[in-house]
Amino acid sequence: MTDTTEDPTAGTTNSARTVAVTGSGRGLGLLIVKALLDGGSRVLANYRTPTDELTALHQSHPGRLHLCQGDIGEESAAEALVAAARGLGRLDAVIHNAAIIRDQPLVTMPVADWDAVQRVNLRGSFLVTKHALRLMMRQRYGRMVYVSSGSAVLGNAGQAAYAASKGGLLGLSNTVAQEYARYRISSVVLAPGLLDTGQGAELGEDLRTQKAGRSLLGAGRGEDMAATAAFLASAQADYINATLIRADGGVAY
Repeated sequence: MTDTTEDPTAGTTNSARTVAVTGSGRGLGLLIVKALLDGGSRVLANYRTPTDELTALHQSHPGRLHLCQGDIGEESAAEALVAAARGLGRLDAVIHNAAIIRDQPLVTMPVADWDAVQRVNLRGSFLVTKHALRLMMRQRYGRMVYVSSGSAVLGNAGQAAYAASKGGLLGLSNTVAQEYARYRISSVVLAPGLLDTGQGAELGEDLRTQKAGRSLLGAGRGEDMAATAAFLASAQADYINATLIRADGGVAY
């Protein structure tokens, strides 16, 4: 395989791009993988627990979808993900999607739950970023897309740990943009609102209706958010950098 890591023009079209996605087993992560594949990218999909959906997608896209199992809170998983990209010749973008929740009121939240959320949502993104940057610096090009949340922007009762971890991604992203712009590495944060997949799909009907009513456009479609994430990882979004993109339909007030 040709090594393109020294070629700054490689990966400038979506059909030539290699994109890594964390938390790809289900929900928004799985939809992002589908959107990237549909757009012609080669995808490295990190996941912790195997799912039938991801396995089927792998079987239907031989050679273009590469599975990388691992707990993203462990540095070894980040190293393995980037090593797989290095084996393919390059890594154009990483979409940091992996996340867990441990929702409960702050005053009753066990420290272990707080730490568990930060470990996956924030530490995991840090670890993948750290190792991916080394490859991107060598190829003098790269993109980080951090999937945050509307709760990080507005707050949400019962989600102190989750909101704090997702808010931390903004500081991480902006620092990456400042430190590595000279290597043509850019970074952006995407903050979705309520979606019909993942955590949003698990809400009770009454609570879901209440939250959807706070958006000027109601609940969002997971497929649309996945397409937005895929765009932000694409060559067409090269000039979007060091910013937060809210994709919540607008908040009623």
